Amino acid sequence: MNTSRRHSYGVPSMCWCGKGVVIFYSRTDDNPYRRFYRCEIGAQRKKENHLFKWVDEALLDEIRRVEAEQGRIVEEIEDLKSSITQTIEEEVRKQKNSLEL
Repeated sequence: MNTSRRHSYGVPSMCWCGKGVVIFYSRTDDNPYRRFYRCEIGAQRKKENHLFKWVDEALLDEIRRVEAEQGRIVEEIEDLKSSITQTIEEEVRKQKNSLEL
């Protein structure tokens, strides 16, 4: 559950209020020792709506982001390979044609 004013995707570095985040661990029965990110101010003023995010959820966001970026990079590499192959084939044809003349 994300209780920040703005959705935080991935590992947060700052709260909407401009303060940094700190890692704490839960002491509740529902989530014993589960680590979470919390705004420095929000840690002191629990009734205010500052950044809160579970560490495991943030890390999963980061993994998904990296996987998506990796997929885009693979596509770009394939496009570049195709383009280079096409350019080489055209140059070979030109060389063959110039030798035949």
